[in-house]
Amino acid sequence: MAQIGQTGAVTRIVILDPNEEVMLRQANELKYRDEYAEAIGIYDQILLKNPTQVRALHSKGNALDMLGRYEEAISTYESALEFDPYNAETWYNKGLTLKQMGCENEASDCMKRGISFAIGD
Repeated sequence: MAQIGQTGAVTRIVILDPNEEVMLRQANELKYRDEYAEAIGIYDQILLKNPTQVRALHSKGNALDMLGRYEEAISTYESALEFDPYNAETWYNKGLTLKQMGCENEASDCMKRGISFAIGD
């Protein structure tokens, strides 16, 4: 859901599902303990119910990256960006993954875009 503010900027209204929040927390804890495959399983469960859950997509991309599954990570970041095209962290992380794949120019463009969104350019 989106609203147009007084300045003409689009403001997204996000309705949080408490079950999703618990599952995200569980998956993130697994990811922080380097249990990436288990975390991805929970992110996938969340995404089955809510394919537009940007935080699950972003975090799944991070976990895929950590497993060296770079192309899947890029695809997952791109899915997240379809729903939140101004997400600075997702752009930056996509750039980091592209850099690991040897795609220096595209990586640089993504990271610059992420930084630009983060500082509000």
